[in-house]
Amino acid sequence: MKLRNGLIAIAVVLTASFLVLDWMAFFRCGAVERCLMEGSSFQNIAKCAVTAIMTLVVFSIGKERLCLRDRTLLQASFAVALCADFCFKILHEHLIGVCFFMATQALLIVRHTRKNETDNSFPMILYVPFGAMCLAAVPCLFSSFSGVMLPVVAAYGSFVVCSLVVACRVPKKGFFPARNARQIKWGMILFFCCDVCVGLSGLVSVDHSVQEIVATMAHNFVWAFYTPALILLALSGYRQDS
Repeated sequence: MKLRNGLIAIAVVLTASFLVLDWMAFFRCGAVERCLMEGSSFQNIAKCAVTAIMTLVVFSIGKERLCLRDRTLLQASFAVALCADFCFKILHEHLIGVCFFMATQALLIVRHTRKNETDNSFPMILYVPFGAMCLAAVPCLFSSFSGVMLPVVAAYGSFVVCSLVVACRVPKKGFFPARNARQIKWGMILFFCCDVCVGLSGLVSVDHSVQEIVATMAHNFVWAFYTPALILLALSGYRQDS
């Protein structure tokens, strides 16, 4: 308990520090990309560290687990999310990062659709994002590597929407304890808001300064949603009474 709370406290402090720095850079630079990038090294490392810390929280789940399979699915989803954030923040390989996040959402969908401790069935809703992924592969086959990102992001969007729908239904199913179910629901709502901000942050256009400002502001809100989402999802793996 003390270890878990201590790790979460460190994640919150790190998040507060890089959010302050992100907004300081925004008010100093506006939407000037070069100025923003020059001061982003600490922020990128700290953001990846937050995901690593929350992954450690999930891998610290022991006897407090809901069940062995639930813990395994949650740990796998956080491990893959860590790989995704490492690609985004350290390697700056956004395409690979999005692919990792698709795997994260798929694992969370499997976790959140389970009906009992022995349920190993394949969630039917996963056919929707997998179908979208296959459709997205068609234009990728006829595009250059640089033109692949848009269809891949579109495919990821279908994973996120399906994951949100599934999570919002968790409290009604009764498999997860009430408090865990609420944490899953709100964790995925915040995850969805985070991804909406990521989408808005990609609207940068050299010819539209207002659009650049909106995109930069959206970028600064991403982790304001993402860190609480990670915390709630991590805590949802610990058995709670109410």
